[in-house]
Amino acid sequence: MSEAAEMEQNPPSSSAAAVLLQSAIAAIPEGEERAEQLQMTQAVEHAFSAKQHLAVQGPTGVGKSIAYLIPAILGALSGSRTVIVTSSKALQDQLASVELPFLRRVLDQPFTYSVLKGRSNYVCEAAVAEVRVQLGGAGQQGLDLGPQDSLGDVDLSDAELRDEVLEILDWAEGSATGDMAELPITPHWKAWSAVSVGPGECVGASKCSYASDCKSEQARAAAEDAEIVVVNAHLYGAHIQTGGTLLPAHNQLVIDEAHEFEDSIVGSLSIELTEGRLSNLARVHDRCVAAEDKVSGSLRSAGAMLEACMDGIAGSGTVRLTSGLGEDLAAAVSTAAVAADRALNSLRAAAKHAGESTAKHRIERSVRIAESVVDDTQSLLGKLGKGTVLWVEPTRNYRHVLRLTRIDVADTLRSQAWAEKALTVVCCSATLDSGTASRLGLEAEYLSVPSPFNFRDQAVLFVPKIHRPTHPDWAEEVAQEVEHVIRALSGRTLALFTSNRMLRSTVDLCRERLEGFTLLAQGDAPNPVLQDQFLNDEHASLFATASFWTGISSPGPTCSAVILDKIPFPVPTDPIVQARCEVVGDAAFMEVSVPAAGMQLAQGVGRLIRTATDRGVVVVCDPRLAEAQYRNRILDLLPPMRRVRNREFLDQFIRDLELD
Repeated sequence: MSEAAEMEQNPPSSSAAAVLLQSAIAAIPEGEERAEQLQMTQAVEHAFSAKQHLAVQGPTGVGKSIAYLIPAILGALSGSRTVIVTSSKALQDQLASVELPFLRRVLDQPFTYSVLKGRSNYVCEAAVAEVRVQLGGAGQQGLDLGPQDSLGDVDLSDAELRDEVLEILDWAEGSATGDMAELPITPHWKAWSAVSVGPGECVGASKCSYASDCKSEQARAAAEDAEIVVVNAHLYGAHIQTGGTLLPAHNQLVIDEAHEFEDSIVGSLSIELTEGRLSNLARVHDRCVAAEDKVSGSLRSAGAMLEACMDGIAGSGTVRLTSGLGEDLAAAVSTAAVAADRALNSLRAAAKHAGESTAKHRIERSVRIAESVVDDTQSLLGKLGKGTVLWVEPTRNYRHVLRLTRIDVADTLRSQAWAEKALTVVCCSATLDSGTASRLGLEAEYLSVPSPFNFRDQAVLFVPKIHRPTHPDWAEEVAQEVEHVIRALSGRTLALFTSNRMLRSTVDLCRERLEGFTLLAQGDAPNPVLQDQFLNDEHASLFATASFWTGISSPGPTCSAVILDKIPFPVPTDPIVQARCEVVGDAAFMEVSVPAAGMQLAQGVGRLIRTATDRGVVVVCDPRLAEAQYRNRILDLLPPMRRVRNREFLDQFIRDLELD
């Protein structure tokens, strides 16, 4: 073995990062020193100091959050600012509420950090003031808005929705951050939209009379002063799309759960147009400009024309438009573009004559909405370039949406995000292949850190002998498997589902059959509340979907079982999946769908074993994992657990855990 290779496998332990890591571990009750965590910590430390991009696969249990946070803290001492990008808001909140406060408390290294989310996550003071006027609130003298019973898409005459808006307003009065994640309820999106601004709607601090009280601006000011800034992938995508205007300057970037970053950027670069979006522009225009019915009428007419055309193309399915819009749809989008442009000119004229008031803010916000619609219609009318995907799909309200995005983001990221040579990027994930960095437009060193756990002794993978997911009895059989495990473990179960429909049907059946058990379900309360309830009640079980497949960490017996309803294959009719498969050709299923499913499954499985003393079971209620020809491609991505299909073995393993 060469000297360089030996040093890579056995790095020296005397670095500054190693010293801080030892201090952090010493402060953790029963903290474990892991050679793998030290290896990753020093690799990140070296990448930052050498200004060399790095991609690290750090399996569950390595402690990758601490491994990249410590080099970021060291960077702060030398004047570097690190932005950390998470795959979800849940992981973002965990870093901010657990890991970073812990490190600041136990390390003798002062540093500052902040959390920053997109504007739509914060209550908007101007929107709150406007809602109070709509609801007849006091203290808004001099505003002549007239009687209103709606606010954009929010019908304030709806008693249930009105009560929820009032509850949010009461909470906003005492909230220091205005962050939706801190709400004690999960608000209906319409209720939250009444007190927040959507992407592109904010008029900006220079034009808003409420800027001094703006929670979003306060969060941005805190980020400007912080040495470590935690954001989510959606916000970083928006930062790239706006030319780097949303985040403070930074020279170090960590992309956590980097295997999901590509899809996040694809989503950030997407454009969508719906009848509802045009109707909303008509409504906000009417509330700002009097006696201009022709403008709003043309928008509504264009929206109806667009919806009729999309319905004729797609019906109840999803249709990819490989040859562009086509004559009829292009005419509908062109009509929408003209109508939106008329609305924009009308709103701009009204803005010039608006005084300093809530009304002025409303008009400025409406101008931004109109500008966004105009820009997007022009983009949709442009030429369909290489790597661009265009499609029509149905929405939850039985209408349709026209979408446009790019699937090859490497060039975009290379030119718009990584062009600044002073930026050093570290990508990390528990499941990260060697090609991820190149797909993100990066030339990076690749390091795969081994797992610190003995999975053959600590965990069992059980695949029950039930029907495949296409069989009509499968859903009932899944509920039976979940019920059996929860009874055997007296709770202590995290059940993960690939769809909300499957989650609801399973939890409803289990609640009927498991009287006296604490069964938590995503959607019943905000995710942070559910996570705290699950972690603080050892006998609770949590039923969840996508956002809990990553991020949540529950060491100890609290999570002694992870149940997954099926292999999470990407939807084959998804236009983005189709486009990626076309690039690969005949081997698309094995080279695109199977690896994607395996990596997602590995993320869910990774919720089980979090320390060297954890023991438990993984149940995948999909017999294809034990029977299909492609099974080994997926199994190779999972931890090396004992694999069984014998229920007696499973039950004996659970009994051997000796849980009360």
